[in-house]
Amino acid sequence: MSASYHDSTKPPSHADDWLITYADMITLLLCFFVLFLVMSIAKKQVLPPVEPPKIVAKTDVEVLPPQILLPDVFKNIPPRYEDEMEEEVAQKQLVLPPVIEARPTPQKMAKAEPKGDRITILEIDSSAFFDRGSATLSGSGRTLLQDVVGKLKSDEFRDYQITVEGHTDDTPINTAQFPSNWELSTARASAVARFLLDQGIAATKLRASGYADTFPKVPNHDADGNVLPHNQAQNRRVVIKLEKIEKAE
Repeated sequence: MSASYHDSTKPPSHADDWLITYADMITLLLCFFVLFLVMSIAKKQVLPPVEPPKIVAKTDVEVLPPQILLPDVFKNIPPRYEDEMEEEVAQKQLVLPPVIEARPTPQKMAKAEPKGDRITILEIDSSAFFDRGSATLSGSGRTLLQDVVGKLKSDEFRDYQITVEGHTDDTPINTAQFPSNWELSTARASAVARFLLDQGIAATKLRASGYADTFPKVPNHDADGNVLPHNQAQNRRVVIKLEKIEKAE
């Protein structure tokens, strides 16, 4: 009895204590690798930076064609006529202004209305009557004068003297036929007077005068001395004036 009692109270052996330390170390290593794995995954899942909103330039905006608004009168039109009416309205809205020709056109066709005893019945660019540097009456000039002859031969102007004036710009001319603008302006006035004479106007009622560039309508040059071609074209003109003939008492 005493022998077995001493065996049961014998202290335990410590030969396997190293296993506890080893297990602790393995547990710590496992925790370390788990933390390392978690941190690696977190770095890979970082969200990309948010891009700022894109600003659309004005040139990227789509420009829609203008819409044609039909007046109220075109509403309730049968479908078969709608396309035709829209086309007609579009044509009216797209009418372009007349193109101004480079060649000077008649400036002024004065209406023959007596103002006292003197009337300007015609004032027109010389280019409508003559070529540049010429005093030969052109076909278009004859046509224009034909419209005036009827007025000049009417009873309304029976007692009026007819004066044809020739005017030029200040561009010098020096040819064998026209040594200066005086000869040119006078020759042009004479050519118009000759045509009126051939149309039955009495020679006693006709006069021709050349004024060269002494009476310009507008300045031939600007303030800096530069030539103004449009103004020069206005100054090259033919004028027909009427003056009441004073009767002797």
